[in-house]
Amino acid sequence: MAVLWTQDYAVGVDLIDRQHQELFRRFNSLIEACKERKGREQVAGLLDFLGGYVISHFQEEESLMAAHQYPGAAAHSSEHRDFAGQLRELRSHLDVEGASFNLLIETNESVLRWLIQHIRKTDTALGAFLQTRR
Repeated sequence: MAVLWTQDYAVGVDLIDRQHQELFRRFNSLIEACKERKGREQVAGLLDFLGGYVISHFQEEESLMAAHQYPGAAAHSSEHRDFAGQLRELRSHLDVEGASFNLLIETNESVLRWLIQHIRKTDTALGAFLQTRR
C-alpha cells in the first residue's frame, strides 16, 4: 500500500518538505515493485539512494538547526545518526545475504516506520520552531 504525502507531513520549510516528498516517492516505488514481485531487485537501489540522500537531507536539517540555535538539535541529530546506522545495517545485510524476502520486509517496515514517526514528531517540532524564528 502506497504512503501518500499529505499536508499532515508538512513541516513548513519548503526545502525539507520537498526532500521528504522525494523520500516518499522513492519508498512508494519500492512498494510498487513489491506488488509487481520485483521488490528484491529494487531494494538495493532504494538502500543506495537512501544511504546518500538522507545524509544530505540530514545535513540540511542540521545546518538549519545550528543556524537558528534550535534547542532540540542534539536529540534530533541523535535520531539521524541512529537511522543512518540502521540503513548501514540493512545495507550490510544485503551485501552478506543478498536481497532476501526478509530484508525486503525489514526495509519496508523499518524505513517507513522511522520516516513517518520522525517527520510527524521530530521534524514537525523543528518546523514549528523555525516558523517562530522568521
